[in-house]
Amino acid sequence: MPRIDKANQRYQRIHEIFTRRMGKHSNGIKLADLADELGVSIRQLSTDIKYLKEQGAPLEYVATLKAWRYKEGQDFVVLEDQLLNDRDLSSLQIALATFSKFNMHDERLSALPEVFRKIYKASRSWMHSGNLQKNIYFDPLPKYDGAKHLTFFLKAIEESRRVEFNYLAFHAEEPKTVVFDPWFLRNYDQRWYVGGFSHDPEEQFVRVFPLERIEGVPSYSGFCHEKPRDYNAETYWKNIYGITVPRDGKVETITLKFTPIQGKYFLSSPFFEPYNIVENSPERLVIQLNLIVNMELIRKVASFGEDVEVLEPESLRNNLKEFFKKALSSLC
Repeated sequence: MPRIDKANQRYQRIHEIFTRRMGKHSNGIKLADLADELGVSIRQLSTDIKYLKEQGAPLEYVATLKAWRYKEGQDFVVLEDQLLNDRDLSSLQIALATFSKFNMHDERLSALPEVFRKIYKASRSWMHSGNLQKNIYFDPLPKYDGAKHLTFFLKAIEESRRVEFNYLAFHAEEPKTVVFDPWFLRNYDQRWYVGGFSHDPEEQFVRVFPLERIEGVPSYSGFCHEKPRDYNAETYWKNIYGITVPRDGKVETITLKFTPIQGKYFLSSPFFEPYNIVENSPERLVIQLNLIVNMELIRKVASFGEDVEVLEPESLRNNLKEFFKKALSSLC
C-alpha cells in the first residue's frame, strides 16, 4: 500500500476502514495490519489513533480480539481537515433545523460556534471575506442555559429512549422526578422545549417541558416505541400558537379585526399561518385563524391592545376582558 503522508488523508482513510468495522459483531483490525495497509509505522498509527479518540472518534480496543473497531451508536465524520464528532453533528443538525425556520444565526445554542468554525475552515469557498459580520446586525439574544440539553434529547428522540430528569417548575419549591418519552424538540419565544408523553399518573398525556428548568443531568431509563395512532409530529402544532396544548382544547375559528396600520404589520409578518383574509380595506383588516385557545394566544392578542378586536369566539373575548381586568387591578 502506498504511504499516506498527509495527516488529514490518513484520518480519512482510517475513518473509512473503521466505518466498515463497527459494533460488537465486528472482528476489528489489528494495529500492525492497519499500519501496513496505510504504509506508516505502528508508532505513527498509534499517534493517529490517540488523536482521533481525543477528537471523539468512537474507537475502542477489544482485548479479546487484540484489535480495534468503532463502537455502535456514535457518529463521526472526517470533513477535509476537520473532524466532526457525535456532538458536533447533533449540534449541526439542530443548527440546520433552526436556519430552515429562522434563516438567521441563533447564538443561544452554545455548542454551535465551534461547529461553525470547523465548517468554515473546511468550506472556505462558502465565504470569501470577513465583512459579513461587520454589515449585518442582530438583536442581542439572552444567554440560554437550556441549550446544553439539546444534544441529549435529540439523541433520545432519534433512538426512542425513555428518559428521566429533575424538573423544577417556577411555582414549585422542590424539583420533581419526571419519567418521560421524548418525541420532539420545539423552539418558541427564544426557548427550547422537549415534548412527549408524561408518565406522571396525574398526567398521562403529551406535554412539553422548557429545557432551562431541567436540573442536573438527565439520564436514559429504557426505550419507548409506542405512540398514539393519531399522533403526528408534523400536524401536532397545526392549530396551536405557542407551546401549550390544553388537554381538552378544541379547534375554534378565531376572527380578528385589525386597524389599517396594524393590519399592514400583520400581513408583512403574520404571527401565525395559515390564515384567511375576510376583509382587507382602507378601514380594517379582518382575518380568521383556526386555533385552540391557550394562554399564549390570549397574551399575543392582548399585546396588540386597542389595535385589534376579537369578533369571535365570545369565549376568547371574555378571556381578554379577564386578562385586562387583572392587569388593571395590579396598577391600582
